[in-house]
Formats: sequence, C-alpha cells, structure tokens
Amino acid sequence: MSTPQTTTEPLSAMLRRVSNRGHRGGDEGSAEPRYATAYLRGGLNREGIAAQAAQHFLMYEALEAATSTQLEQYGQDFAFAMPELRRLPALRADLAHWIGPEWETVTRTRYATPGITSYVERLTEVAASSLPHFVAHHYTRYLADLSGGLMIVKMFRDSYSIEGDDGVRFYVFDEIPDPRAFKDTYRALLDEFPFSDADRNSIAEEVQLAYDLNNAAGADLEARFEEYQA
Repeated sequence: MSTPQTTTEPLSAMLRRVSNRGHRGGDEGSAEPRYATAYLRGGLNREGIAAQAAQHFLMYEALEAATSTQLEQYGQDFAFAMPELRRLPALRADLAHWIGPEWETVTRTRYATPGITSYVERLTEVAASSLPHFVAHHYTRYLADLSGGLMIVKMFRDSYSIEGDDGVRFYVFDEIPDPRAFKDTYRALLDEFPFSDADRNSIAEEVQLAYDLNNAAGADLEARFEEYQA
C-alpha cells in the first residue's frame, strides 16, 4: 500500500483521489462484475438481493457501534455523529422484507462470507479506538452510499417493479433533502477539522484499505452469482 505524501492539499481532495481509484478496484481493465450488473438490472432472485443487504447490515452494524463509542468519548457535540446518516433501521426493514422474520439469523450464518467478515473485523479493530480510522470508514461508507443512493434506488425500483420504499429503504435518506449540499458540508468539515499530517495520511491509507475490503466482499457476491440469478 502506498503512503500518501504530506501536502497542503485539502483532505477532501486527497480522499476523493483515493476513492476514485478505489471505485475502479485498482484495475482499470477489469470487467464489471456480473453480480453488480444484475443487481441493478433486475437479474437477481430474492436471495441474491438479500445478500447485498446482508453485507451492508454487517458492515454498518460495526461502523455504527463505533460511532456510539466515539460519541461516548467526545460527547454529544461530536462532529461526525451525524444521526441523519445512520442506516441500521433501514437495513433491518429491508432484510425483513427480502428474507422474513428470521433475517438476522440468516444474515449472520449464510451471508457472513470471508470478505465481509474481514471487513467487519477491521472496522471492529480500529474504528472505535482511533478517530482518524473511524473518519476514514465513516467517509468511505456513508458518502459513497449517499452519492449512489438516488441513482441506485431509481434503477432498482424500475428493474424489480418496486413501488414505495419496501426493500429499498437503505438507499432512501429521508433526513437529507439535499445530498449535494450535505456532501459539500461534510467535505468542508474534513478540511477544517484539526487533523495532523499523520492523521491525514492515516485516513487516506485507511480509505484505500476500506475500498480493498469492500471489493473483496463484492468478490464473495460475484463468486455466488450463479445461485443468485433470477
């Protein structure tokens, strides 16, 4: 893993560069995964759709537990608490929709694949005890899902003939009426927060790692694509 250089570049710009590379999976020539394509185009069965929601639940469960720990340490004015971003209630509802009342047991047994388990283990290891590492994962998960949410939910509803929010609540940020303005405010917070140069480098390195872990979790879904096809 390359270490970002210390510069006067705004932290938000540094992280955007890292994120752009992470979205490509580090390989510009790689083909788009079949699972991801089918997910948006109506090509998955209920089990396949639930698999993505389950991964999101497991990673957000760890991240939002870390948020609670950071709140205990820094108090209710903790700048990165941002309750309007929290995803667990929506994910519980989505999993109950796609799996049924036994969704939690199924999520923790059937869908806890090696890739997502490694992601959760890393979150549990660093996000509660280190503010820079927490911010790295907070930024990577929430801003990516907020950015893609509006596009994904529209395609998803159209592809699977879904009316309303049942099954897609994860992508609906009811408390954020203007995502673009929210992201601008978030990036300004990153740039203004008094992180040291070492903190900035730690955040950028951890964002790189978060994308690697996310890509590995996605590879688990791709490996089971045949059984997830509609």
